[in-house]
Amino acid sequence: MIKIYAKLCLAVLALSPAIIFAQAGNVGVNTANPGSTMDINGSLAANYKAVTTSYNLTSSDFHISYGGTADTVFSLPVSISGDGNFKGRIYRIKNNSNFKITVNAAAPETINGNISISVPANQSVELVSTGLSGANSTWEILSMGTIVNNNMTASNGLTVSGTDVKLGGTLSQASDIATAGNNLSISGTGKVLVGTNAVPAGAASAKIVIDNGTTNGALQIKDGTQQLGYVLTSDANGLATWSSTVTTAFANNWTPYAGTLVNPYTGGIGAAGLNTGVQVTIPAKGWYFFRCGIAINSDCNDYFFYINGIGDVWRSYCGSNTAAFIFPRDQNRVLYFAVPGTYNVLAGKTNGIVPVSFNAGNPSFYLDFVKFQN
Repeated sequence: MIKIYAKLCLAVLALSPAIIFAQAGNVGVNTANPGSTMDINGSLAANYKAVTTSYNLTSSDFHISYGGTADTVFSLPVSISGDGNFKGRIYRIKNNSNFKITVNAAAPETINGNISISVPANQSVELVSTGLSGANSTWEILSMGTIVNNNMTASNGLTVSGTDVKLGGTLSQASDIATAGNNLSISGTGKVLVGTNAVPAGAASAKIVIDNGTTNGALQIKDGTQQLGYVLTSDANGLATWSSTVTTAFANNWTPYAGTLVNPYTGGIGAAGLNTGVQVTIPAKGWYFFRCGIAINSDCNDYFFYINGIGDVWRSYCGSNTAAFIFPRDQNRVLYFAVPGTYNVLAGKTNGIVPVSFNAGNPSFYLDFVKFQN
């Protein structure tokens, strides 16, 4: 049997003039003088496979082309130690899609020290097995590159022209830039244009231009302060929030004071900053209309209620040398609040006279307010 097999091999070689074995142990194909272990004077073909989904590479693969419609994952085979070790095996992966291929090594193996690599849209990678196993770098990257065509639209808003990849192109999928706490800055003298590629008239100094044609609703800003009918207003630093425009005092939207009124005028000296037990809560910055009334029977003295740093809400002046009700009892004020919040209503008087009666009239003390302008 051995003799028959040997004769058959000799016959095959005799009928294959294109295959030549040199004395140095080199093999030549279509060459009489091979200078390398394998010397091929002609073309070389290897396995070509096209896939559209995730893929596990095998021993029969060489070139794998991806043309799917979503990001995908390619998995490299587990390295073999000893018999069957495939050191030197080469894989070529070409991404012909608009999506990303993630190439994973079999854990704990790595690719140039990384557990995985990414092959972006329209790019390729060539890998070679190092023959190592375990947590070693079992694969090396031979090359990574892009198949380039002039004026080709690259992935997601990029354009390739020659070897120049630059911004400008059609978005092929939704995109998200996760800043992870880092600032994203656009500097320089240029502008950011939305809805147009031409600077419209009157926008010479604008940094951001939004052109929505004749369709309203081109801008939406939500920060929790937005409400129907509100307008965007700025503080002294240019920080914008939504604020109401006008609430008329005749709309019966009055807000009463909070707390329990106490007599602040029992002391025997003139003073300010006296506690009244009354507060007002201002919901938003703007102009407010206040109305206040109280009946005080007293000898000559000046009495007042006020909000520190804002202004008076009620004030009367001495009008009699004998005990009488202070007038005017009912008063109105217009006050501006730059900051919303709860404010204490304080009291004061100019001398030590103590009122004969405090809040003894009808109606009794009242204080309410309404916002009428930002």
